[in-house]
Amino acid sequence: MLSKEYSGSICEVTNMDNKLIVTGLIRVTDEGVEIHNNGDRMPVLNFGSQVKLSLHNPQLGMQVMAGEVYLSDPTFLRLVNLQVFAEYEKRRFFRLTIDHSADLIPVGKAGTERRGEKTPIRVKDISLCGLQFECEKPLALGGQYRIRIALQDNLLETLDFVIRRVLPRDNNKNRYGGEFLALSAHAEQRLCSYIFNQQQKQIRRSRS
Repeated sequence: MLSKEYSGSICEVTNMDNKLIVTGLIRVTDEGVEIHNNGDRMPVLNFGSQVKLSLHNPQLGMQVMAGEVYLSDPTFLRLVNLQVFAEYEKRRFFRLTIDHSADLIPVGKAGTERRGEKTPIRVKDISLCGLQFECEKPLALGGQYRIRIALQDNLLETLDFVIRRVLPRDNNKNRYGGEFLALSAHAEQRLCSYIFNQQQKQIRRSRS
């Protein structure tokens, strides 16, 4: 059973193929886990449907679980029989498809920025674990970089990452996968809030 300390955490519910169903806040009760969506109308799911629950708490960290739908109406969703997913599933947590501008800055061994080497990039998706982006400039696998990107309320956030994958070129542009390095609690919370809010907007657009 999920600890009641997770009550109030941001979460997303997907089907077992990771298709987003709804995002919201959870409340852990003796009967199961309830998801509420700040007054937005929620989709009604069939009793017994298998879903995946991904949640984040700044103090307790990430958790990914599978469960069954017990109650579902336009105002809330209750899940029961929750089981923890394998650790590798957490890498898919809160992944958001976007097309967002940012600045890429090389970082030296001491963690200092190399002045005058800022490069514009397009971030194509982002999660609490990392990002994918397009860049005109060829970059080396294992290179450490820093991005400055506008997140929640258009405030700039600075995030450090290392390139873990060089992906097939798309539209004649270089494409890379990066893993975030040591996000501060503040940066992690702001990134989580940004992803959560953007997901809600995407859900609203899909229903309109």
